[in-house]
Formats: sequence, C-alpha cells, structure tokens
Amino acid sequence: MKKKMMLISPHPPGRHGEESITVIVQMPLGLAYLASLTPGEWEFDIIDENIELAMNEEETDVIFDGFDLVCLTALTFQSARAYKIAAACKKKGMTTIMGGLHASVVTEEAMEYVDCVVTGEAEAIWPTVIKDFEEGNLKKLYEGGLPDLSLLKNVYPDRDLLRKKYDYKFSSIITTKGCPNKCDFCSVPTFQGGKFRERPVEDVLDEMEATDYKGLMLAEDNFYGHGKRSNERANRLFKGMVERKLNKDWLGFTALNISQDADTLDYMAKSGNFGMLIGIESTNEDVLKKMNKRVNLKMGVDSYYESVDKIHQAGLVVWGSMVFGADGDTKDSFERMANFVLDNNIDILTYGINTPFPTTPLFKRVDSEGRIFRKNFPMDWKYYDTANVCHRFVDMTLEEFIEGMQLVYKMVYDGDMLRTRFRNTIKRNHNPRNAMFAYKVGCDWKQVFEQVLDHLKELYDSGDYYQDWYKSNSVTVNKDLAGVATVY
Repeated sequence: MKKKMMLISPHPPGRHGEESITVIVQMPLGLAYLASLTPGEWEFDIIDENIELAMNEEETDVIFDGFDLVCLTALTFQSARAYKIAAACKKKGMTTIMGGLHASVVTEEAMEYVDCVVTGEAEAIWPTVIKDFEEGNLKKLYEGGLPDLSLLKNVYPDRDLLRKKYDYKFSSIITTKGCPNKCDFCSVPTFQGGKFRERPVEDVLDEMEATDYKGLMLAEDNFYGHGKRSNERANRLFKGMVERKLNKDWLGFTALNISQDADTLDYMAKSGNFGMLIGIESTNEDVLKKMNKRVNLKMGVDSYYESVDKIHQAGLVVWGSMVFGADGDTKDSFERMANFVLDNNIDILTYGINTPFPTTPLFKRVDSEGRIFRKNFPMDWKYYDTANVCHRFVDMTLEEFIEGMQLVYKMVYDGDMLRTRFRNTIKRNHNPRNAMFAYKVGCDWKQVFEQVLDHLKELYDSGDYYQDWYKSNSVTVNKDLAGVATVY
C-alpha cells in the first residue's frame, strides 16, 4: 500500500495580500518540488489555504485524516496557523514536518510544534528525510543548507499535481536564489544566503520549454543588478526565451537600475514580459540610508523619473513597491509619495508597512529600542505580514500614520483614479496588454489597501499600540497552540 503525504500551504482565514491578486495567483512552488523530490511510491494531496481551509470552522480539527506525513511550509505571518494545523494533525496520529522561511529563521520555536523541522532548502536533504521516516528514524531537525542550483537540472516541480487540484493559471520558476544586498528589513539574505546563486540559463530555458504553463513568475527577489556577470546572464536568459520562441506571459522582481540596459529591456519585452516589480521603497535618501537600500542610493532619487520613462519606452509597466512607516518617514511623507507615484506614472503601486521580521537587522534594532508592541509569540506572528503595524514609529504618531495612509488611498486608488492611471499607462508605454495587466493588479490591490485601513482602525481602537510590552511582560507565554509555551 502506498504511503500518503499531505502538502499544506497555511494561510490565516480572511487575510488579503499579494496572494489576492487574481491575475497572478500562483501555486506554492516549494510543495510542488517536495512531490517531485520524494523517492518511492507515495500518494499525494494538497491543501492551499488561499483557496480552501485545512481546518473546520471552529479550528479544532483538520478536515482530513489517514496521512502518514503532513508537510507544511510557512512564511512568518502563516506560522501560527501552521502550528495550529500541526497540533490537530498530531492529535490524529499523523507525523508533521515543517519547512520554509519561518522555520528556518526561528527554528527552536518551530521544533516545539511539529515532529520535524527542515531548515534552508530541501533539494539535497529531502530524500534523506523520507528514508529516515520510512525506517522509523525521523530526526527532529534536518539542515538543508544552500545547495548549488545545478541540482535543479531536470528536477521539475510537479505542477500537474497542484493544477489538477486547483487549476492554477500562473506558476513560478526558480532562476536564481540569494541576495548580496543587506536591506535592513529583508529576510532573503538570512533564508537564502547573501551570495547570488544562479541557475544555469539552459536549465531554466529547458524547464520553461517543458511546462505548458504560459503564465510564469520568476521566483527570485531580484533577477538583475548584482554585477556585470549577473546582468549578462539575465540578458542571455531573455534572449534565449526569444530565440526558442517560448511565448510566455511573465513577471519578475528587480531593481530600478535595469532601466539603464536598453538591450535587456528589449529582450524582456519581446519574450512576453508584462513589466517588473521594483523595490523603490522611498524617495527620501535619509530613509533609504537607514534601510541600507544601496542600489537606489547609488542611482539617486533624482534619476527615478528618467528610469521609469526608459522602462515605459520599452513597452513595459513599472510595479512600484514602497515601504510606509520606516524610520525617517514623517506625516508629510505620504503626500510626497502619492505625488511621486502620479508624477512618475508608476503603473502599479503596492506597498508594505515597515515590518521587523525575525532575525533581520530591523528586528534587532527596534527590539533593542523597546519599540515592538506585538511580541506575544507565536500568536502575534500573524501581524508580521507588512499589512499591520508591529512597532511604534519615531517620527510620527499612529494617528498621523493612519491619516497619511488614508490620503495615499484617496490620491492613488479612490474614485476614478485607477481608470485614469490605466489611460496614462497606455499613453506612456503604448502597450494595451500590459496596461490592462497593471489595471487588473491595481483593482485587486485596492481591496488589500482597504483591509489595511481596517487593520489600522482596529489597532487604534484597541489601544495596543501604546502598550509597553517590555515593562508589562518579563516573558511572553502563549499556550493557545498545543499547550506549548513560547518564551522570548
């Protein structure tokens, strides 16, 4: 009889975020890789909680039973939900394994809630994990490390397994991992390493050719700008897509300095690119310095307009990602940012509230300054999602922050602004397909923005923002999950 494995991507019920952008709803690629990497005869099922919940309405039990292994992967904001699911699975005698970013950076905590934790990347270690489980010798901890991406040659994620269950229209694909930049708010260097690891271009092209998915997201946080060699590699990748006539609709994440490479932009446009998400973060150089956003500082904020214009000239859209609430932001920052978006014809505006993710330099700094007011871990990890405020501001009040966010919403999203910006995008890049893509993303992000405004109102009404956690708690104890206490 085949052993059975349940793959779960947990998600707090009711949350809206980037996963709510319908035009790029994509499968959890890590779970698709686990299915491909599992040796032997196994029967798989998957639950993506963005689509269906793994627990009953009372959140006392999971909706499935009879699986030998239950494997969960979670970002920080998903971790408390993952622990709750794991506790219910263990009550039914099912063995639980957890991996992903949060388990890799807060490993000791994760080990309290699941039978086994896999840190880092699973490509090299997963067959050993399965072998040990089958022999009854499953260890509490496996360290996957940061293996060379050549291991992915001819090892493709089982996209068909996930599509059969949920009919995903978009998938992602790994082309690089890691980041040598040291932005103070970012978890990527901690999780994937500070070295830019590149997957061989031909391997990526072979996988693109092997999958019938037309919609693809490049999975890395920055496919360009780490140096001359990496830039040349990006150029070869997009040129290869054109030469092989792969005909993909794709999107990626990168830095604004790609605007200086007209040849690469041309290949991107010809290969089917909609545009790119660019971490602009702030137009204030003092804020960028505190973030250690070196790429943007090197270019200079005065170059932003020209850079965006060059991307538009290539027929592509600019998906600008901003950070609100960083140290140095004041009550006047919001109107300046909204005007920047409109004056520079940023086609899509999404953002994150400055969030001190665990083990990042930002977390260590604001924690040492006694500014975090949400530390009832692991339950409070649900707020660490860039859609909630987790620490007190130093250059404005909470009331000023809320007023500023309401102003940005009114200027950029309210009324007819989305349609106005759609018309402006067509005028700038002369590409109706890409302009419509930007418009659809904006429509979906509007509901995300509205939920963030609701979160801010709830925070204001609760009074939690003014709680001095450091004085009122010598330790944090939370026994809501499996009766286990977590102390920080």
